[in-house]
Amino acid sequence: MPTVSLETIMLLLRIAFVAGAVTDGLAVIPMLSRRIGIALVGGDSSRDKMEYRFAWGVGAALMAGWTLLLLWGAMSPLMRRDILLLTVFPVIAGIVLATVIAAHRGLVSVARMVPLWIHLGTVSFFYILVYVLSIPFVQSS
Repeated sequence: MPTVSLETIMLLLRIAFVAGAVTDGLAVIPMLSRRIGIALVGGDSSRDKMEYRFAWGVGAALMAGWTLLLLWGAMSPLMRRDILLLTVFPVIAGIVLATVIAAHRGLVSVARMVPLWIHLGTVSFFYILVYVLSIPFVQSS
């Protein structure tokens, strides 16, 4: 059975962290720009109330923080690889659940959510795969 080298694992981990950071960083944009947010996920601009802007602002701050956390993980990927699992559970799982509920209630279009779900599913699969592949390289304390 072929084995994966430490160099390959380190590269895959860095790719995972940077891909996540780019994804999260880009997600901040529609959170801060209502116009871009409506263009991407749909919605009604008449609902643009201060309460929504406040919630989006809090979400954008948290997403920006997670972006930096993923970049920090990329600096020492093997040691910080657990961040990948925390990104899948609860972060990505929570985002998917929230969008499924929103789609079910008619707040967002399912058709607009499908690309997001595919992307998040792919990222999650990659994170879990790289995490599992890295297990042999982690020294037990």
